[in-house]
Amino acid sequence: MRRILTALLFASIIAGCAEFESLTLHPVTGKVTRQGQPVKDGGLIFIPTQAGKKVFTANASVTGGTFEARTDRTSASGKTKIENGMPAGTYKAIYHPASNGSKSGLEVELQTFEVKPGGNEVAFELPEKMPTGKGEPRDDDPSHKAASNPGKSD
Repeated sequence: MRRILTALLFASIIAGCAEFESLTLHPVTGKVTRQGQPVKDGGLIFIPTQAGKKVFTANASVTGGTFEARTDRTSASGKTKIENGMPAGTYKAIYHPASNGSKSGLEVELQTFEVKPGGNEVAFELPEKMPTGKGEPRDDDPSHKAASNPGKSD
């Protein structure tokens, strides 16, 4: 009985590990400033400039002007894996101000940068003139649909 349990445990560990393709990640940290001052908060999205077979999302939270990038992946079975670092390659950086994610149109495209094997330190300077206003409601935000159609449910 003990051998069977051990074999089942070992098989489940192997299956869990095989659920995600191997992806080599490299540390990416940095600073975000505006007019020479650290940006209080916000987020960064990193979009690969070259097409690739591996599907992932690379992003970072900005706190006190600093960030550490991470890579998120979702398996075919719906499991999520979040790890620090990013795959080597060239990326376009996009900054978005802190929010609950319900607005769009306030993003700022920043420079393209390269992630190389080993450690990477990147500095982003936001433009003096940032998008203004409250942004546009996202079409997939349920709270916006409820607010624009009171008394109507989906």
